[in-house]
Amino acid sequence: MSVDLEKIWRERTVKTNLDLIILWLLKSKPRWGYEINMAIKDRFEVYLSAGTLYPLLHSMEDKRYLEGIWESEKGRGRRIYRITPEGAEYLAMGEKISNEIMKKLLRTD
Repeated sequence: MSVDLEKIWRERTVKTNLDLIILWLLKSKPRWGYEINMAIKDRFEVYLSAGTLYPLLHSMEDKRYLEGIWESEKGRGRRIYRITPEGAEYLAMGEKISNEIMKKLLRTD
């Protein structure tokens, strides 16, 4: 049962914070959708369906948190996502608030 609970909580936490996780990954380098998904899988042991990842990427692009640019390689195209200044600001605020919440949770007064 504890393994199932661990998986449930890991997936819940990743999906709840998925926009911040994506921006955090893009902060280090531009990536395409599959690369983002594999980085999340490798780091957090959570695999996202295309129906979860791509609508969020499009929504984040609409909000100007990231930009996607089509690149063609050997006749095959893919959309490379990069964080924008607005996305960096959103990420910084998300990190700040997340840290504040964790400090309050861990406080023992």
